[in-house]
Amino acid sequence: MSGPSLDFWAYHNRLREVHPGVKLTFVAVAMGVILTSGPGVGLVAFFMAAVLTLGAGVPLRLYLRLLILPLGFLVPGVLAIILDTGAAVSWAVSVAGMRVGVTETGLVLALKLGLRSLAAVSCLYFLALTTPLPAVLGVLRRVGVPALALEIAALTYRYLFVLVRVARGIYFSQTARGGYGSARGVLRSLGLLTGQLFLITHQRAQVLYTALLARGYQDMLLVPPQGCRWSGAAALPFAGLAALLVLLRVFWG
Repeated sequence: MSGPSLDFWAYHNRLREVHPGVKLTFVAVAMGVILTSGPGVGLVAFFMAAVLTLGAGVPLRLYLRLLILPLGFLVPGVLAIILDTGAAVSWAVSVAGMRVGVTETGLVLALKLGLRSLAAVSCLYFLALTTPLPAVLGVLRRVGVPALALEIAALTYRYLFVLVRVARGIYFSQTARGGYGSARGVLRSLGLLTGQLFLITHQRAQVLYTALLARGYQDMLLVPPQGCRWSGAAALPFAGLAALLVLLRVFWG
């Protein structure tokens, strides 16, 4: 993805100075609304988009591009729910002598799950685009989340960017050599990319672990405290937004 990354906006948005505990609490309320809502859960995705773009100043185009990413996982899952066989299907076609189609129940269930998934992803994007990871980990550590879980989260987040950077470099090199000029070339290049990606990231993980040991690592990553201070003036708008989400849940389900 070209342009500023998630980390850039986490440090350069209008809500950067708001205490991470306030934003985590707001996201927790939003997730609670999402998990207990019906079809009206789709309103939460629009709600979070408004907070991100109008409140935090994150470009709407970036937010929409980020929402496209989980569709690769969401669409196959939704199709598996929609498609059915047998006499109960409402609209069907014949495939190898078998009726394959959709049911009204499957359509309704797929719509609910699809909207719920997009709304949940919107909440996570809100947290990722407005709050640096060290600030989030600091709050989670204070509320008693096990250190092992926090270290896994930190390393996973770190290596997501490493994977993207390495994969992008390999892809550009393969493209410059005509590796994606045919269907056979695409399959071969993707196979090579996957293999090289595994080897390079494994090597870098070993180098990182060695560097941590050289700096006195003792089974705990020390994250420096963040400079955010608790402010009632900043918490009040988020309390109002959380209350609005609860009202959406009550009146629109």
